[in-house]
Amino acid sequence: EEYVYLAFRTAPVNHPDAETLTLIDMILDNATAGLINLNLNQRQLVRNAGAHPRQLNEHGMQFLYGVPRDEQSLEEVEALLLEQLELVKQGEFDDWLLPAIINDFKMNEMSAMENDNARVGMMRRSWTRHQNWDEAIRQIERMEQITKEDVVRVANKYFGEDYVAGYRKDAPHDVPDIEKPELANVNIDPRRRSDFAQSVLSTPVEPIEPEFVNPESDFERRETSFGVTYYHVDNPINDIFNFTITVDFGTHEDNTIRLATMLLDKAGTADLSPDELKQEWYKLGSSMSINVGDNQTDITLNGLDEHFETSVALLFELLKAPLVEDDEVLEQMKRIVLLQREDSKKDPDTITSALVNYNRFGEESYFLRMLPSEGVMALTIDELLQRIRRLLDFEHVISYTGTHDLDTVQSIMEQHNPVEASIKAPPAYRYLTAREPEETEIYLFDREGAQARIRLEFGDVTFEAVEIPVVRLFNNYFAGGMSGIVFQELREARALAYMAAAQYLLGYRADDQNLMVGIIHTQTDKTHEATDAFIDLIDNIPESPERFMLAREAALESLRTEKIGFRGIINAVRAWERRNQEPDPRETYYEVFLQSDLDQVLAFHQQNLKDRPMLVSIVGDTSRMDLDALEAIGKVVRIDEEMIFVD
Repeated sequence: EEYVYLAFRTAPVNHPDAETLTLIDMILDNATAGLINLNLNQRQLVRNAGAHPRQLNEHGMQFLYGVPRDEQSLEEVEALLLEQLELVKQGEFDDWLLPAIINDFKMNEMSAMENDNARVGMMRRSWTRHQNWDEAIRQIERMEQITKEDVVRVANKYFGEDYVAGYRKDAPHDVPDIEKPELANVNIDPRRRSDFAQSVLSTPVEPIEPEFVNPESDFERRETSFGVTYYHVDNPINDIFNFTITVDFGTHEDNTIRLATMLLDKAGTADLSPDELKQEWYKLGSSMSINVGDNQTDITLNGLDEHFETSVALLFELLKAPLVEDDEVLEQMKRIVLLQREDSKKDPDTITSALVNYNRFGEESYFLRMLPSEGVMALTIDELLQRIRRLLDFEHVISYTGTHDLDTVQSIMEQHNPVEASIKAPPAYRYLTAREPEETEIYLFDREGAQARIRLEFGDVTFEAVEIPVVRLFNNYFAGGMSGIVFQELREARALAYMAAAQYLLGYRADDQNLMVGIIHTQTDKTHEATDAFIDLIDNIPESPERFMLAREAALESLRTEKIGFRGIINAVRAWERRNQEPDPRETYYEVFLQSDLDQVLAFHQQNLKDRPMLVSIVGDTSRMDLDALEAIGKVVRIDEEMIFVD
């Protein structure tokens, strides 16, 4: 897609104006109620726009970006972005916005401090920015002292006419000619370690004992007689809640549901316009989002428990009676959706996803199940919003993590979403299985470029819980990051890859199919070599006791250190339930890892992976490939755009 990118030079991180500049960025774009969010995105004056800062020790920058609608020039988008900056410079933003931004920062900081990485990141930043600790932890306190007048003064100081405008245009370009050099073979010795690594690994440490989820004390599960199930976890740290409604209904059942959620984002209620609704969410410190999958829709609300009931009431007001009064809102959304689809057909990552989906599932590919363009243009506001209203007619799951007890949560739910009789069972889960070729087949999509994207995969048996420990060991051994066989052999030793990865993927739920996947991006004229080498590596996995010991230790360390935090418990428990496992099965894995050996991994490979016909998907410039060499690997099938994308 085409876009415009504006860059202003501002101030370094320790400058007196730095925190005011941070507030200006949030006034422009806080993802919900900023000037860009409401004036441009909400009103669909552009396809998408936003802003973000970057403050370094030596200097600072403020970026703004915008993606044009159809028949909209980049110059017009640039002018719209500059108009939002001008509003800040004139002080034309609501007085409530500054304290709401401060509350947003406070909540984000509280949430981040639940996480070890975030705490260490704060320490690291204070050191690299040459800040003493007392100064670093009082940033929000200093922001609270900033006034609207300060914002206007600083905006006028930095956002003048001296900026850079970068235009990304959709136009032909010359692909660079990259010669393939002759490279000597490199022997990889996994036992070799640097002196520094040796010194780190020899440091005495107190062994960490693993901690597992206790179903008696760590969560509650409650079923009701009318089809609503509750999961509850206490928040012992702060008063930030996570709340999710999950309905087992997705795009497999209705290919308009994702479009309906897009329209919902532009909707208001009987009492609040779309802009006012967004502002109300932000004032409450709450955020709402909807995620639609093939078989499931999640409606998520996050915020402060003191505003939990108010936020929930607002959510159900929107879900039950969403209001879009202007037909032009939907018409503009349709045009944006279709333009995004056209742009996606030029994007190598999207092309690769569509090709892989088609190779794996044929006509059941997600990209072919999408509503055709003609169907999109025929949609009405009423039928889309009706999809939203009907979601909660199905049995659903309420997940809550916070400071309220389960009785309180259930009472609030029943007050704002009363369910007086049994509701409908959701549609049956749609299990898709990968097609099984008699021989390796290569689906080839011609796209100009210096890099080829290659995906190798094949479907295996349906999920069984007993496989999990050996699969973890295999994944660590075969493709465990930079120490795995895939990375070291394909990238380091043979220089065949920009990136290389592999994983044996277990089914999402019981009776779902397992899948072996390999991914490699390579120089286009190395396509056949990379494909052949990867297949050989999967078929003839090297045997290395030293690598296995590293893989087993990594598996053990992950269980010792991956204590599931309180916010992750419900998702973990529900994932185990989908696979018919009792919490916490990791305790069993730990004992298996302790007794494991290389022979188990090799036996798994022999039984499940060796010499399997593969589905190979390649996106790249076929004029630079040795097609005869590819034909020697497998049957080559040319694929074009019309075969993998819906009209």
